[in-house]
Amino acid sequence: MNYLQMIVRWLWLPVLLSVVFVVMSVPQYRRKRFFSSIDFRGYDGKIPRYKGRYTENAYLKREKYISKIPFSEWEREKEELEMFYKRKIYKLEQSKENVRVMNVYLIEEALPAFIQWDDSFMEEGAKFAIGKSHMGKVIWNSMTFPHGLIAGATGSGKTGLLRNIIHQAIMKRWNVSVLDFKGGGDYVSEEQQAQKYRDLERDYGPFIISDPEEARQLLLALTIEVKSRLEAFKEVGVSNITEYNASRRGYFVPWFVVVDEAAELLDVKPKDKAEKEMYAEIDHLLRTIARTSRAAGVHILMGFIRPSSDVLDGQIKNNLLWRVCGYFADPAASRIVLDNDQATKLPPEIKGRFIVNGEETQAYYLPIPEQGNENFRDNCGDGGSGGEAEREPPEPSAAEGGAT
Repeated sequence: MNYLQMIVRWLWLPVLLSVVFVVMSVPQYRRKRFFSSIDFRGYDGKIPRYKGRYTENAYLKREKYISKIPFSEWEREKEELEMFYKRKIYKLEQSKENVRVMNVYLIEEALPAFIQWDDSFMEEGAKFAIGKSHMGKVIWNSMTFPHGLIAGATGSGKTGLLRNIIHQAIMKRWNVSVLDFKGGGDYVSEEQQAQKYRDLERDYGPFIISDPEEARQLLLALTIEVKSRLEAFKEVGVSNITEYNASRRGYFVPWFVVVDEAAELLDVKPKDKAEKEMYAEIDHLLRTIARTSRAAGVHILMGFIRPSSDVLDGQIKNNLLWRVCGYFADPAASRIVLDNDQATKLPPEIKGRFIVNGEETQAYYLPIPEQGNENFRDNCGDGGSGGEAEREPPEPSAAEGGAT
């Protein structure tokens, strides 16, 4: 082998290293020039040091910087940064371990406008799959946040999200009660699904409740149920339904209560004294359950078309810690639910788009089964109330049950 062949043979290594150096230097150079142009410097007089780009998921990429620039300054320059990147910034995040590390999350791809539900999305135990955000899959953990509220204007997809969560609760073999004073037509397919494995004990009411007196009876029974469960926990020496079911001393089925358009129940104008007393008792029972049932595995989810401070007052709102809000043009409605204006920034033309846990989320859509028919409830008598459960209770596990 002559000298020329040896040079050619080993020349690829320095050439490759040079190419890598140039490729890595170009983005650093572009950023240096940009930061210098807006005089974006830290306490040390230096511009941010670019430390690389990382793919978070299909929707987001993250750029990492090291600098001595305060977080507030990064937020102030957000619009300039977006012009530089030619992309919207999803969020700016300062590292909790090192305040000099700044992460810039860039939207690489918009969220889909439609995601059809599939049972493979199901989560274990007391967790419910809600949809997808730019950060990934969104989950409601009812062990952490036992009660919640979903608000959204007509056409926002609020009922569709409630149907999806109810479907998952039924699949988990939970007891489900739906208080719907619009007649319950939106939940007929879920009612039909629930008949396959009803766990409701005698006299606890039908799956769908549209009568105020039946609602009062159910809520009264649930307050008694919650009290008896808590007493059972005390006897066994446990603190919640998860520990009780795991002890194998007994088994309690978690209970899911949905109040669709809660204003129909909480913001009524009674016609007479008796009716006024009944609605006052319903309101009191709902608040009692929300306040005391955290450990007992009884969960309340309220839906609102137009929340108001009169109906959604501080006492009940403080017990509905899991919040979901669809688009509202009025900032006041967004602030009532989320304590901020985030809901006004959602795209109003996309159905099923919500703010969940502070994240813009596209909720899963549960199709209405074709075999469901409008005569189903008429053929089911009282809607499936009464009768003992025909199946054996599932094997208790640490993941099943109510809040810890």
